[in-house]
Amino acid sequence: MRILKVLLFLLFIWLQYSLWVGKNGILDYIKVYKKIIVQKKINERLETENNKLLLEIEDLNNKIKD
Repeated sequence: MRILKVLLFLLFIWLQYSLWVGKNGILDYIKVYKKIIVQKKINERLETENNKLLLEIEDLNNKIKD
């Protein structure tokens, strides 16, 4: 019975290690999530700049037509 408890405990430790530190574990998820947040902010800033440029182009086209 004691051996079974030790084996189950070791299995539990191994599963916890895999969950937190292993490939595609929680730590990897947190790193990727932070990168996604940063990239979304960059994308929002670029979208704002693109919209400003589109408005400027549209304004220039309207001036040429007039």
